[in-house]
Amino acid sequence: MERRSDDMASTSNVLHPAAILLSLLIMLSSSVSATAGYTLVSTIPHDGSAFTQGLEIQDGRMFESTGLRGHSQVREISMEDGSLIRSHDLNDSFFGEGMTLIDDRILVLTWKAGLILEFERDTFNQSTHYDIEGEGWGMCSFEDRIIVSDGTNQLSILDVITLEPTESIQVTSNNSDVWNLNELECVGDKIYANQWMSPFIHVISAIDGELITTLDLSNLPSGTSGDTNEVLNGIAWDEERQGFWVTGKNWTNMYLIELHEADQNEDQRDVEDSPFDSIASKKSLLLASLAILVTFAVAVYLNQPPPSLSAYNEDE
Repeated sequence: MERRSDDMASTSNVLHPAAILLSLLIMLSSSVSATAGYTLVSTIPHDGSAFTQGLEIQDGRMFESTGLRGHSQVREISMEDGSLIRSHDLNDSFFGEGMTLIDDRILVLTWKAGLILEFERDTFNQSTHYDIEGEGWGMCSFEDRIIVSDGTNQLSILDVITLEPTESIQVTSNNSDVWNLNELECVGDKIYANQWMSPFIHVISAIDGELITTLDLSNLPSGTSGDTNEVLNGIAWDEERQGFWVTGKNWTNMYLIELHEADQNEDQRDVEDSPFDSIASKKSLLLASLAILVTFAVAVYLNQPPPSLSAYNEDE
């Protein structure tokens, strides 16, 4: 979920990168999360002007929600060539966020308006809306429940009919909270979550919120402008092709990937050849990262974000 700098306080600009660093520390220190890999299957164009917030596939049709005030839309996209089939503009006062489809209902989150908007799938006519508390970032659904992220370590569970909250899931890795959960995709008994301002997709147990594995997509080509706002966002499960379509904000391509666990022998060779294979190296990395976190904390206390964080004053 991304936003403009005029919507963000300076301390928030510091805290978000700090949360990302904390998540990196969790990944480095975690012993339970397996290593996930992927195979690139197919590539199609993506509208570089689309500030992607949600991506969904239903019955062989692809739908997308986009953000930014005055530019937020619900879209249907060709799965053959990525072209725009049709679109519907959200009210200019809304900042569109994640989406999900339930039967012929399209549900679209708003960031700060406190609403979930419902549209008819085949007409894009808005049928109703629902009130929610807090911010809206990402959303996905199972047959019996809807999962909503608000950027924290908590995922809310909503009733599929009334959209009333029923309970929540705390996302953790080795008893440490995982934050900045963004666009979501629900598949099987797992929740796939983009982590804001990172190339990571976290695979989370939908039962207890434990982080199962993390997929690093930093090698995928993204946008073309070099803008720091062109971050990974958008995950859609393709049942027919048994893979995930992924893209990002203002990315010029979307990719069909197949996930798999990395070969254990390859993992071992990578570890042996890695500079992090010694305990001392790991400790040094952790200490350096902790020092950076302390710097952020001091900056928050003084309300003076470090100059190097200026890039984060753009869209979140």
